[in-house]
Amino acid sequence: MQNNNYKTLPLFSDIEDSALRTRNRAVIMANVSEQHTKKNKLTVQGVALVLGYFNAVPEDERKDLYSAYESQMKERGYAKAS
Repeated sequence: MQNNNYKTLPLFSDIEDSALRTRNRAVIMANVSEQHTKKNKLTVQGVALVLGYFNAVPEDERKDLYSAYESQMKERGYAKAS
């Protein structure tokens, strides 16, 4: 059985809809990024949490998660829209 949490953050592994699972994960990563941003920079703890969370996701799902996370950060004004 796959772990459904990274630290206290849900991985949503039990959600069968891959698009919804990816969106939920991207929102979690964006929320962590927002909570750990000081003076427009992600803190060391924030980087560790985001990367740890990302690495806890199955490798074959990471590309879509990265794109969804990038979109979340653009929507929140943390990254420039292309």
